[in-house]
Amino acid sequence: MASFHHVGRSKIMRKDKVIHRSTNPRRRGSVYIMVLGASLLVAVIGISSLMAARVQRRAAVASGDMIQARENARAAIDRALWGIEAMPTTWRSSFAGGSFSTGTLGGGTLTLTVVDPVDGDPTNNTTDPVALTGTGVVGQATYMLEVTLNGDGTMQPGTWKRVVGDAAAQAAQATQGAQGGAKVK
Repeated sequence: MASFHHVGRSKIMRKDKVIHRSTNPRRRGSVYIMVLGASLLVAVIGISSLMAARVQRRAAVASGDMIQARENARAAIDRALWGIEAMPTTWRSSFAGGSFSTGTLGGGTLTLTVVDPVDGDPTNNTTDPVALTGTGVVGQATYMLEVTLNGDGTMQPGTWKRVVGDAAAQAAQATQGAQGGAKVK
């Protein structure tokens, strides 16, 4: 019988089969590395997908909180307007304190701040305008909405506006202080 010699392979004889096994460890190691690389790629894709889903969920929650906070700010002003309509001659005396916690709605709070932009006192002159600022807080979201009223309690046209920037941050802190010291992050 002739002998066979293959470089890098050994011949194992079993009854009627000849099995060739690689004796080159580099070849077996490269397949192992390829399998590990593919597994790592699948793991990275999976983790990235989970992280993207978490970011999307947080964005959706933050968006929902901001929408509810806006509605709470609007509801605070609506409650004040309802009170003015219910007491057309004595409504100014109701706003003597300046800042009022008007309750909770939709998992958040709503607060009303009343300011006389002329002299700071809404009760001393019935002809001075009055600025109503509604603040809605839901979760991490704070939304402030302001409207200016004429001396008789009617809205000045075109005065609905969103309060942003430093004024909103200061008012939010004051609002939280009026509600018992809770903090807005």
